[in-house]
Amino acid sequence: MSEQVPASDTPRHLRPLLPAPTRRPQPPPRPSKPGRGSQAQVPAACDACRKQKCKCFGERPACRRCVQRRIRCRYAAAPGETSSQALRRNYDDLRNRATAHEEIVELLKSLPDQEAHHVLQKIRAGTDITSILSHIKAGDLLLQMSVLPETRFRYKFPYRSDMPEDYIPNNPYLDSFIYDVASLYPVDQSPSPSNSSSVSAVDEYHSLYQKPFHAAHVVDARLSEAKPSLWTAVCDDDVLMRELIGVWLRCEYQFTAAFQKDLFLEDMAAKREDFCSSLLVNMILAYSCVCWPQFSNRAEYWNPNTLQYRFLAEAKRLWELECSEPRITTIQTGMLLNVFYNLCGLDEIGQAYRIHAISLAHELRLFDGRILGQSSRIRHGRLFTAWSLYSWEALVGFSFMFPPLLREPPHEPLPDPSEDEQWYGEIWVRYPLNQTLSPSYFGQVFRAKCQFRIIMNEFCHLAYSKGSNVTLSKANKLLSRLRGWYNDLPHPLRAKTIVLPNHLQLHMYYQNLILALYEPLLDVKTVQEPSPHQIVAEATKHIQTLVRLYYLRHGFESMDLFIVIPLVLAGFKCIEAIGEETPVPKLEALRSTLMLIATGLYSQRRNHHLAQALFRVIRGRMRPHEAAILRGILNLEKTDAEEDKAPMQTVRSHWPVKVVKKEEELDSVILANLVENYAHMNVEDDFAAP
Repeated sequence: MSEQVPASDTPRHLRPLLPAPTRRPQPPPRPSKPGRGSQAQVPAACDACRKQKCKCFGERPACRRCVQRRIRCRYAAAPGETSSQALRRNYDDLRNRATAHEEIVELLKSLPDQEAHHVLQKIRAGTDITSILSHIKAGDLLLQMSVLPETRFRYKFPYRSDMPEDYIPNNPYLDSFIYDVASLYPVDQSPSPSNSSSVSAVDEYHSLYQKPFHAAHVVDARLSEAKPSLWTAVCDDDVLMRELIGVWLRCEYQFTAAFQKDLFLEDMAAKREDFCSSLLVNMILAYSCVCWPQFSNRAEYWNPNTLQYRFLAEAKRLWELECSEPRITTIQTGMLLNVFYNLCGLDEIGQAYRIHAISLAHELRLFDGRILGQSSRIRHGRLFTAWSLYSWEALVGFSFMFPPLLREPPHEPLPDPSEDEQWYGEIWVRYPLNQTLSPSYFGQVFRAKCQFRIIMNEFCHLAYSKGSNVTLSKANKLLSRLRGWYNDLPHPLRAKTIVLPNHLQLHMYYQNLILALYEPLLDVKTVQEPSPHQIVAEATKHIQTLVRLYYLRHGFESMDLFIVIPLVLAGFKCIEAIGEETPVPKLEALRSTLMLIATGLYSQRRNHHLAQALFRVIRGRMRPHEAAILRGILNLEKTDAEEDKAPMQTVRSHWPVKVVKKEEELDSVILANLVENYAHMNVEDDFAAP
């Protein structure tokens, strides 16, 4: 009997069960026509849709409606910008554009005819106004005429705008073109040269007489081809270093000129070592940093974070390695190290480099007769260096009151620049908005300076050699030679035509040498005419006039080590002449000159530390009333007052800052002693007027 399966156990076909989904899938969105919500998400409609008051979907570069209608689609708003933001931006652009047009109109009112015509040509050619204005403002300092009006006319005297009446009679420098062009004085106070001569001078030297020299830049193909980075491990930015060297050639080289710049630049580009070396390049770059106005801390020679410090450290390292080898470039570097330490107020250290350079020059026999048996190029560089070293030694001896180590000048004379201008290496500059280059007359300046330093050298040996002195008879003979030199100056360097800083400085040092000749002789009784008193008074008037002309045309901001010496000498004369019994008209004239000089030193202190020390000494020697006037003129802020309170870097300078009549007075005018006695006076309380 078979076994039967119970009914309950019979298998049933059941529906299979699946696991429930964790999330119910969302249905895909259905396309829909855009409504108000989607239209609100479009930041701005195109111009065509806005004009037709139609909905715009905001596609770029063309919306779908404009594409369908085949019309041009434009948006007033930038991507992501709303209509109100676009409207505000357009308003600002329009306002700025109106301001640009106003600035251009103001420039056209004040620019010289030639430069205004140049700007007008650009406007007529369709150049954008803002581009023209940007080009003007982005250029050299002169181009910022809307900000710096003195680049078109002149700088303004800080205390009194008039020229002191005592300066006007019999003053050849007030009959100069620079005074005629830059002057804004009343007609009865200014000389009136013939109109034809004045106009011809302006036509011939248009930019020289109407623009400051610091607005120009040096143009030299040799410099453009040079790669200073091949000669220094400190920096690899050739563009910056070429700019630095160019500014230095315009500023300090004009009066120092330790080497012939064409030979130097040619060798730098060609990687030759006849007249270029890593030692010399690093030294030049260190000095150049002081001249570069974009370096705000350029006067901080002690700051290891500055490019100047690193270049100088590299130059000193190379000097230690190479100073025993007699090379032209080592001699030239020794001169520049001497100059550099002078501007740091450390001439006590710098003198060793000068003395060693002279020793190397004797080893190379630079002063032993004619240079024979070498190529003309080598003879050229050696002769230029010999005259540079002799000239510098005469100036150092005169400045520090000792007989120069080089008694005789080089045997071979310098060529006439009018016949061989290329021998000297002219420095050509371009002024803003000018199409042509302007010369600096470097050859004429260098030759005239060397001839003048021969007389200066002889004076130093007469005045400062042991057992020697300058009698009235000897002084008259030297004065006769100086007058002959003055009368034989080439046309660009005459009192009528001088204009550039180094031209003016040459005349300042000429007047300064006359003061050094006759001030010690003021007590000598004589019936000669002019008397020592008259000669000293005339030279004082002339040097102070030259300082004013320098400021009128060029200002005092640009780096110029050699302007501070005439400034200080004139400043001490003013301080000594100011007294309780000084008549008011004379007192005001003296104050005017003193404020100008103090302003110059205050400006130069941004460039080098020597000017900082001299500014503090001059300020410290002032009476409280003059010190209070100075504080108001300079508008010293709190930061300046705190800077004045800060301890100065050590000054190790044996420079006598004024002419002394007796040797026993020397210690009282040594700069290091003056800094110790006066540098921290008149900082706060002493500025208050009594």
